[in-house]
Amino acid sequence: MIRIRPETLKDYPAIARVNARAFNPHVSVPLIVDLHRHRSRFDPDLSLVAEVDGQIVGHVLFSPQTIRLLDQNVEVVNLSPLAVAPEYQRTGVGRTLVTEGHRIAKAKGYPLSFLIGIPAYYPRFGYQQRAFGASSLKVSTQEFQERPLETRLPTEADLPALRDLWLREEGGVDFAIYPGDALLDWISPNPAIKSLVYTVGGVIFGYARVEAAKAKAHMFLARDDMAARAMARQIGAEVELPLHINSASAQALGESVYSLWDAAMVCTFAPSPFDEYFAQVQAGKRLAGRPLWGVEFELE
Repeated sequence: MIRIRPETLKDYPAIARVNARAFNPHVSVPLIVDLHRHRSRFDPDLSLVAEVDGQIVGHVLFSPQTIRLLDQNVEVVNLSPLAVAPEYQRTGVGRTLVTEGHRIAKAKGYPLSFLIGIPAYYPRFGYQQRAFGASSLKVSTQEFQERPLETRLPTEADLPALRDLWLREEGGVDFAIYPGDALLDWISPNPAIKSLVYTVGGVIFGYARVEAAKAKAHMFLARDDMAARAMARQIGAEVELPLHINSASAQALGESVYSLWDAAMVCTFAPSPFDEYFAQVQAGKRLAGRPLWGVEFELE
């Protein structure tokens, strides 16, 4: 018999082992789960384990998130990861974990769960495909006027300004994920990715998480078009930015390239702005949204 229950502190080693075995060779997954536990919004009721004969053989995590839909903030959950020990796969463990996670999330008032997952698997739980996608903008900055900006690490005192920057840049993008209200929500755990606040005379002009070796930003928030060009030039001569067509800085920098994924799925539990959003997307009246995943996913 499969028993599903919320995780406890003593379960951490067994959960890490299940995730490491299920996602081998992606050994960063247990660390990603641990980073989720450090988020201020982490809910242990939504981190579930599956036991068989007293042994933990599966784990699923539903992370509370705030996303934008139709210019509104919506409280939802993100399913990631779902792990089952190899010898227990195809025995109903994953199905039981997801079903119980959905029940708890619905009871807590969340209207939907979203994920990137296997299109042949998740629709059986009610997940609808092509609910959002990905977008990026590649830009040559040589012709941008050089305007040196000072950079430094974010501090807790910056959080109100960072929230304002996020709303200005991403507020019009459906499925944009609000990073969070804690400092660690804005600092990448990956040493290859620098989390930077851009300032002039002590005034904050922007924020970005920059992977210098690839001339790539994993998040890019600017207070205006001039700041966006200056930040992009400072990142590199040819840079890749994670900007949606509806991001505030996109028009000033170039043309975003957008793709819609079968793997980008949503399961609804209750009415929400998603219903109208998705109907408009399916009718071709609205461009599908794009999430930027939290810093915990930057270990991969």
